[in-house]
Amino acid sequence: MTTWQVALVREQGVEFGVVAVRDHVIESPNERERLLRAWTAELGRPVALIGGSHHRTYGRRDLVDWLSTIHRNFRGER
Repeated sequence: MTTWQVALVREQGVEFGVVAVRDHVIESPNERERLLRAWTAELGRPVALIGGSHHRTYGRRDLVDWLSTIHRNFRGER
């Protein structure tokens, strides 16, 4: 059985999920689309995928943009 890391987020009135995946998933168009659709259906809300090591993201543009600001802020960048 596979274990997943999933976060449910509510930011500025938008509820969405963030699912951590292996980096190769982000780089594979078919696999990332399949997982994005599956998790969107499972959670009943929009989803963004984030790579486990390189932190590349995939999903709806507003969610991906939000995730990139969180990652920059965590590293102390502006």
